[in-house]
Amino acid sequence: MKVMGLVGLILAAGLCAAPEQLTATVDAAGSQSAKLGGAVQLVVKVTNTGPLIPHLGLVFRTPHRWYEEHQVTELGGCSVAAAESAFDCGNLAQGEARTYSFQGNATTAGTFHYELALRELVHPYHWVNDHPDGADAVVWDETVAPS
Repeated sequence: MKVMGLVGLILAAGLCAAPEQLTATVDAAGSQSAKLGGAVQLVVKVTNTGPLIPHLGLVFRTPHRWYEEHQVTELGGCSVAAAESAFDCGNLAQGEARTYSFQGNATTAGTFHYELALRELVHPYHWVNDHPDGADAVVWDETVAPS
């Protein structure tokens, strides 16, 4: 009886183990200036250094979302997931590297502050490169001048 209890405890501990942290290297660059109606782009290169990232989300954590401030003409293999404030770029396998290139035209004049972080877009919604003070993020400003 004690052996069964010990086996049950070991199994329960294994089932409650923390999942492996999602990690990746990320390089991103977005247009920093444009004229209204002019071409803009956002390029994000991600190399997965951890386990599979299901439905990799490029999540905008600020009120400005790149896909709302521009007429997007190329989604770089991703789709817009507006409810998550993100681009949904599908699964990214362990060790896989991809470059996502978004193209568009500036549709709103003004100065915009963007903060982009990576997260899985399926439950339990873990952030990539997460830390106690929050996930790593790429930050940039863009100014769109009237034409």
